[in-house]
Amino acid sequence: MGLPEAVFRMPEPERGNRADIGEDAGVFVDDDGQVRHYVRGLLELPIPELDSYFGFGSWVEVSAEDYSRLGVLWDDPDAAGLQIPGSLANELEPYERTEGLPVTLRLRDLDVLPAIELADVAHPIVGEYRDGIDPHRAAEIAAAVRN
Repeated sequence: MGLPEAVFRMPEPERGNRADIGEDAGVFVDDDGQVRHYVRGLLELPIPELDSYFGFGSWVEVSAEDYSRLGVLWDDPDAAGLQIPGSLANELEPYERTEGLPVTLRLRDLDVLPAIELADVAHPIVGEYRDGIDPHRAAEIAAAVRN
């Protein structure tokens, strides 16, 4: 996902004035003047049959305090395992209504995006995150993402 949904929905000419989104982190001023903070992570749906996963590179909205904290710890190898609460900031096709799902962002090794861990809520993606998917389902998701 190239941008958080809130930024993507904004008319392109306004983005330069209200959004400063880098490769892995950024901020955005919404219509109400609130500053929103985002960090990129990787949501992995396990494919047990292949000992692999289908990954969604996605944005997570975090609090201003946690965003600042992550800025200090992002390049600290001792920060691996740090967990930050947030909410998913993208619609992940082919699923519906994924934006806003509660997540935990967990820092990992420095060369890997933080893991996005879904909270246990009633949503189809949560069941597939928890139980895994088969290769056929992974192909279906990949086809939907490419369209």
